[in-house]
Amino acid sequence: MTDPVERVWQLLDLVSREDQQLAGVTARLFATATGDLAVEWLTSLLGTPEGIDRLESFVGKFSRMQDTIVDKLLPALLVATGERRGTALDNLNLAHKLGFVSHPDAWLGMRLLRNRLVHEYVEDLADLAAALQKGSRFDGRAEGGLRSGSGLRRRPSASSARALDPGDRPPPPARFTDPAHPRRGG
Repeated sequence: MTDPVERVWQLLDLVSREDQQLAGVTARLFATATGDLAVEWLTSLLGTPEGIDRLESFVGKFSRMQDTIVDKLLPALLVATGERRGTALDNLNLAHKLGFVSHPDAWLGMRLLRNRLVHEYVEDLADLAAALQKGSRFDGRAEGGLRSGSGLRRRPSASSARALDPGDRPPPPARFTDPAHPRRGG
């Protein structure tokens, strides 16, 4: 079984790769778009097999990154800090309370957008264009993303030594180090 902190590092590496892939497909998908996405642009895009493929690739990578962050990274982060994991909404709220996530409502909005793009066929092109516009702005670090100052620092690469250097580890929660903390020991 993987150490909980090591699992967080693995998932951060994965999210970083997914972010790079999403950025690439986003650039290709929206290369011909100008300003706000218009129905005319979307109609033109959907008129070619390449355009359809780019749209499908964007939706897939956007969804995969959402799944990795909300369904894997946040629960792993909570477990690594000694917290219990729960539903996606509970995890977002707890991660916000602990200072790992800013603006959980924005994350929830991205999750709902992901569900809409994946599970529904959006027939109104104006609605689809608006959803794509919103999705194109998400990169996992923007407003609503994981805070870079959360105390977790990324290690240089997944091929680095298996164990984290002590200086790379986040400080333990106060409940483990402060004898007066009300939740000391669990």
